[in-house]
Amino acid sequence: MSLSSSNVNEDDLNNSQDETRTSENTPLIYSGNDEETGDVIADTAPSVSKFPECIQRFRKPHILWMIPFSFFLSTIMTAILAPSVQLILRIICLEYYDKEKPLSTVWDNLEDEQCRTPEIQSLTANFLLWYQLCGFIAGTLSVGYISTLTDYMGRRFAFLLSSVGIIFALTNIIFVAHYWNIVSSKFLFLGVIVEGILGGVISINTACHAYLSDCTTPDKRSIAFGYMHASAYSGMTVGPILGGLVIKATGSILSIFYVVLFGHLLFFLFNLFILPESLSSERRRERKELSPISGVSPRNIFAALTILTQKPVEQYPGERIRSWRGRNTIYILTVIYFLYRVSQAGQNEIFILYAAHKFDWTALDNGFFLSTQAFSKFLASLLLLPLFNFLYRRFFASLSTSTFSHGFDTSMVRLGMGLEVIGFILFATAIIPAMFYFACVINGLATIATPALRSLFTTFVLPTQAGQILGALSVIESIGSVASPLWMNPLYAWAVKKGVPEIVFWQKVYPSVNNGACNTFTSIATKTLFTPMNTTRFTPAPGQNNSIGLVLKTTTRGMKVRSSVKKMCDGCYTVRRRGYLFVMCKKNKKHKQRQG
Repeated sequence: MSLSSSNVNEDDLNNSQDETRTSENTPLIYSGNDEETGDVIADTAPSVSKFPECIQRFRKPHILWMIPFSFFLSTIMTAILAPSVQLILRIICLEYYDKEKPLSTVWDNLEDEQCRTPEIQSLTANFLLWYQLCGFIAGTLSVGYISTLTDYMGRRFAFLLSSVGIIFALTNIIFVAHYWNIVSSKFLFLGVIVEGILGGVISINTACHAYLSDCTTPDKRSIAFGYMHASAYSGMTVGPILGGLVIKATGSILSIFYVVLFGHLLFFLFNLFILPESLSSERRRERKELSPISGVSPRNIFAALTILTQKPVEQYPGERIRSWRGRNTIYILTVIYFLYRVSQAGQNEIFILYAAHKFDWTALDNGFFLSTQAFSKFLASLLLLPLFNFLYRRFFASLSTSTFSHGFDTSMVRLGMGLEVIGFILFATAIIPAMFYFACVINGLATIATPALRSLFTTFVLPTQAGQILGALSVIESIGSVASPLWMNPLYAWAVKKGVPEIVFWQKVYPSVNNGACNTFTSIATKTLFTPMNTTRFTPAPGQNNSIGLVLKTTTRGMKVRSSVKKMCDGCYTVRRRGYLFVMCKKNKKHKQRQG
């Protein structure tokens, strides 16, 4: 697929400008042709005209810019995921022994066994609690504001601003690692707070999705998102192994931080000089005219949650949701999503601490573990979910589109929650590393519940509110990320002192069980929501079996219904297969017939 495009006539662009502003079926950047990939961008992007014509044909906004973009970023960020926890563990360990015997311990001759005691594990877990809280709270307060500013200042603004924060945080970590005896470990909080205020990885991820939205039409947007997610999962698979190999080759845990710092400097220069802006100056000017930038305030961080208070939309004219569960379906889904996020957020740090304490794992071992986890999620998103979708369509082809979507999403949420419960039980009972790896695979496959939950939310709002409901979910994710370490890290700190660190995995089972219970309520509620009111009832003739007198749905696509009902005996029963109603009989095979 090429990044080049054909030339666009300027007069034609001006004539069609009003239509492009109001049409939702066109990209947010002006296209010169209508190719399927949507890779042709007009010359309205201001960053393109600054370069010679031979370079302009390559420097145009396109979805292919984001594929290596997300792969590279996810690789370098996950490369320091396990080393960051181990580095903090070592700094806490140095401070602990320095208080007992000042200046008797130096960085290079500190043995790993000295840092695996329950006291140091407990101190590290409590430190990580506040370390994560500072980052999550700072990010929650700023990510919505920065994401809104990208509509006025362009997507590259978020990339550059967040890169500055990440570079500062990495520099701060290296500085504290060298001068821990002067500034203490608490100086690490400064870096993570600055990174969160400037957006961090969350802001970059949001800007990546906005960049893809600018380059694609709505009907191709989900495919573009899928490509980017697949590349991100690929980077998450490579990154932890790469980090472990660099540490093993150099013999120093700080080496990977220098490599990642250099990578982020390249990332910053790439955004500054090479990456084209997807949001044209005309679009930004139009946005400022419709809503002045002075009206954007960072104080309204919870305004997106107001959509969760509305009632679920009606799927059929005249439908009324009479039950309590039906009226509160969105609330129940919100509880499910929040509990799911609480059980997922911050678990990797606990995995790393637990594995170092239980199995004496090094940074390379943790890298292989996190890569296995990411690869399992990659397989679940790319293979498992489409496979289940195909099988569900094969066996439930008679269902209408809305009913099929709801039934499939609900089934995937139930399956994902079940796999998550099994994974945590296997984590708690693992006595050898192989069992821990197997639990990691099962837990990674549970990620199929995430897109299903998001899809269920969009089912109960208007199509024009899909972006708003997804924005509300981002706020819920941030709140869940803040709440997760509040109970998980203190619990692990207490459990490791008592000699039962695996209790943290047993405790994580409860949110998943509660999710399953809430999901049952949601399923019952939505069955009423998706049942049409204008159904047809077949009244049996005298002498006929009453089993055929059931309520059938009105004719929909893929379903044929006809009112020709023959006599049946007591052994006859009805079965619906592939859009048809069959009458089967246990006593007389001649009674077998097909209705419609």
